Amino acid sequence: MEPTITSSSNPLVKRIRRLHRARGRREAGLTLIEGPKVFAQMVTAGVVPEAIIAEASDEATMELCYSQGWVPSLVATEVLTAAADAVHPQSPVAAIRIPKGRAIRHRDSLILNDIADPGNVGTMFRSAAAFGWDVCVSGATADPWSPKVLRAGAGSHFGMHISSSDDPVADAHTAGLELLASIVSGGDDPGRGERRIALLIGSEAHGLSEKITTQADRSVTLSMPGGAESLNAAVAASILMYLLAGES
Repeated sequence: MEPTITSSSNPLVKRIRRLHRARGRREAGLTLIEGPKVFAQMVTAGVVPEAIIAEASDEATMELCYSQGWVPSLVATEVLTAAADAVHPQSPVAAIRIPKGRAIRHRDSLILNDIADPGNVGTMFRSAAAFGWDVCVSGATADPWSPKVLRAGAGSHFGMHISSSDDPVADAHTAGLELLASIVSGGDDPGRGERRIALLIGSEAHGLSEKITTQADRSVTLSMPGGAESLNAAVAASILMYLLAGES
């Protein structure tokens, strides 16, 4: 067994720490997953990590790694804390390769446009996975493969069809999808026709741009009899997917 790494200056730990930043992830083509739940889902999905660090006391991870023929690098608790992106991380931490981008396909799809908050992005991924939807990121949406988004997604990324688009309206129409723009007020009640749906969700602060809204086939609005001005973007997206999935 390899000796336990006790210094955050270790070359492997330094390489992992570089993945905290978007530039480091782009250059390496890697990202980080953290904690036993997401790690276990990664294994189930058949993803092979590039590197694994774990505390020696993390017997569950050791057993899981050995069952796959993997040998994790053992680290002291303070080294794991330094290597991880989370403030209070759990063992293990693993570096995985970021999948290549895909195109929007002919499936119910959630399109995130300018969603800046990683927690909201991850929550929407988690809801989309629950309801069997694809996800497309566009505009200034937070990096879907950042550690913060992955943690909020709770492992939902694995097995999902994730795409990105510079022109989601055109790409969704090319895929044969009906575009539904989510707006705060003035839209139709949520409902689906006979076509697969692309549900557009805009930024937390400003919603969808007028240009995108006018290019959509329909606009939909959630009724809020309680009188709230608006809903959190991730909450609204989750409710809309639930309502629309229930009719599919």
